[in-house]
Amino acid sequence: MIELGAVLTGSLLSSAHCVGMCGGFAAAVGAGERLFVPMLARQLIYTAGRIFTYAFLGAVGGFAGQSLSRYNGAFVTTQQVFSILAGLIMVFVGLSSLGWIPRRRAGGVGVVAQVWSSLFSQFLNAKGRMGHFLAGIATGFLPCGLVYTFLALAVARGNVLEGLLWMAAFGVGTAPAMILVGCGSHTLSRTARAHLLRFAAVAMVVMGGMSIYRAIPHENACCAPETDCCARS
Repeated sequence: MIELGAVLTGSLLSSAHCVGMCGGFAAAVGAGERLFVPMLARQLIYTAGRIFTYAFLGAVGGFAGQSLSRYNGAFVTTQQVFSILAGLIMVFVGLSSLGWIPRRRAGGVGVVAQVWSSLFSQFLNAKGRMGHFLAGIATGFLPCGLVYTFLALAVARGNVLEGLLWMAAFGVGTAPAMILVGCGSHTLSRTARAHLLRFAAVAMVVMGGMSIYRAIPHENACCAPETDCCARS
């Protein structure tokens, strides 16, 4: 439970990154609706679709981690490898958001964006709330460094249920900021959004560094080899 709380806190602190990357999609879901309650209902259904996708990816990642755990080495475990990988991705995304690492645009990304935008439009034009739910499911599959980070941590869990809960908690943590933007996309000024994005970038760098530090074995982590304190810890 404590670790799930840490995931919620981490995703909540980093959710400004989601606003910067996918806030426009949440705003599109609420477009054309002026009444607050129906608009909130749209955002909740859209968010439920995103969380559904994240939970599915977490279950797949947990299964992959469980399978890879059979190949744990004598010095490095699967959990340590993916924790370090997640930390590196988080640091990279944070530094990129701060402008310290130049971003490269690949042609393939534009093709994916065009295909996804077409699907997103079809979902939004569908009758009923199912279209908003499907749009949320599609958003969850979009390439995103923050999603990759928490997915790598879910793989490190090495358990299907824990991976599912890990990514579901991640989705819940990003929900408040995304719902706020979707319900009032014009309430935040461009300057405020820029400050939030910088805050999220710094938070990602800090959390990434902590993930790497915790995953690296330390000499003083256990006592003498002839004792059994390592097994008890």
